[in-house]
Amino acid sequence: MAKLVTILEVLSDEDIQWLLSAGVEERIEPDTVVIKAGEYISSIYIVLEGTLGIYLSQSEDKLINTVGAGEILGEMSYLEDNPTSATVISQEPAVLLNISRDALDNRIGEDPDFGRRLYKGIGIAVSQRLRQTLARVDYMLEMMERAKTWQI
Repeated sequence: MAKLVTILEVLSDEDIQWLLSAGVEERIEPDTVVIKAGEYISSIYIVLEGTLGIYLSQSEDKLINTVGAGEILGEMSYLEDNPTSATVISQEPAVLLNISRDALDNRIGEDPDFGRRLYKGIGIAVSQRLRQTLARVDYMLEMMERAKTWQI
């Protein structure tokens, strides 16, 4: 399996220092809903520690992916300025860096190169998640085709 590139690998050391100074560290207990599908959020989150589950729609029983250290949450809502599309629940104790939309937008206005690197990192993260999802869909479609031949 290909190595996932985290957003932190795309950003400069100065960018990371800015994120750490502008963000608020949040310690999250297991089974905490961090993001609820359909709600507008005013921040993005970078996972510093722990694992969080991404759940389809508002159903907490359909895990579609997990994220860990260095990965970003809320990026689709940030990019589209729309409510969130998934629910995110901590699977273990976690530490998140909460960075407000306003702080990010101000920084991008002041430093367009930061914005370029941030958007590239978000683009890579979204692309990798899409590739993972497509691989799962391909597997499910293959299993459905095989199931047609089963003698029940």
